[in-house]
Amino acid sequence: MIKVNYDEEDSIKITKDILKVYDSLCGFFDVKAFNVTINVYSNRDNLNIRLGRKTENWLVANASDKNNEVDILSPVAMEKESNHKKSEFLQIIKHEFTHLFIKEIAKGKAIPKWLNEGLASYIAKQNQTKQESIYIEKSFIKKLSTPKGWNEMLDYSAYYISAQFVQFLIKKFSFKKILELLISLDENYYHPSFERVFLNVYKKELSEVEDLFILEINK
Repeated sequence: MIKVNYDEEDSIKITKDILKVYDSLCGFFDVKAFNVTINVYSNRDNLNIRLGRKTENWLVANASDKNNEVDILSPVAMEKESNHKKSEFLQIIKHEFTHLFIKEIAKGKAIPKWLNEGLASYIAKQNQTKQESIYIEKSFIKKLSTPKGWNEMLDYSAYYISAQFVQFLIKKFSFKKILELLISLDENYYHPSFERVFLNVYKKELSEVEDLFILEINK
């Protein structure tokens, strides 16, 4: 089910670690194992060639839900050629795997960016380090839902805010509701329609839950 393409001296250990993360997520999401290919690169140049562009310093991995592939720098390359430590390798693999599991659960539905990235960051525990301060706009979920809005907020704590909101939803309403939300999404994303889907799942208006979240993080 899992194919790891990597031929450096630590390939056996890396492969075992990757398989362990994948198996744990199959159990966590209660999803039947599906085929995934992991391409591990010993330098950024090869990652750039694979992705067809020059990647940013912070980018060390990418998940493609079209063919269930994950491209990622090796732990050594990660520490040498990015602002990530090699100890973050498995955490980042978990994040990228989660994107593929989300796709399996949503079955082709349009997944809001905040939900996709927020859940992946939450599952990988990448929101554990509290930031000094964050700035949140009114109706922030609408802004963080589309690729355009997400990119505009990328330098303004988009990942952290999304992960914290997902964590809030899980603690207040349960993880089961997150799964129900993913299953209930529409084929195409339109915010007013998403608000209706959210109301059907959570029995609360999205704006009301956003306000509750703001009160919670400001305690």
